[in-house]
Amino acid sequence: MKPLFALFLFFAATAPLTLDQVRADPSPEHRAKAAVDYAVQAERAAEAASERSDEAQLAVELRNMVTAMELARDSFTAAGKTPSRQPGTFKGVELLSHQLLARLADLRHKMDDDLRSLMDGPIMKVEEIHDVWFEGIMGKKK
Repeated sequence: MKPLFALFLFFAATAPLTLDQVRADPSPEHRAKAAVDYAVQAERAAEAASERSDEAQLAVELRNMVTAMELARDSFTAAGKTPSRQPGTFKGVELLSHQLLARLADLRHKMDDDLRSLMDGPIMKVEEIHDVWFEGIMGKKK
């Protein structure tokens, strides 16, 4: 039983991936999924920066989040994956991107009026990527 517990602790204690580590993944499909996970992590870091009133860090984390979502989109394209032909591949990342949009909207709502404009571009980009995935999954099959 002890070796199994030690293995659990090893995987639970590993540090989150950096964006460079995500980019270095040789599998485009795995890279895409890891990039969406990284985008979620970056949004949470952006929320923490907002709570600390650290505008510079907030901007960095929002850029990292957008970069990760674009990396996910591009990695799926590189893998030859499309949501209309492989909906199962995209369902998990589509759900995460939907949750990400809800968290971004909530974060924008909590912000002071003068900072809300920082959120507009990132929200539009994530929404654009999410909508392509969602429409591909739910749209008519060709």
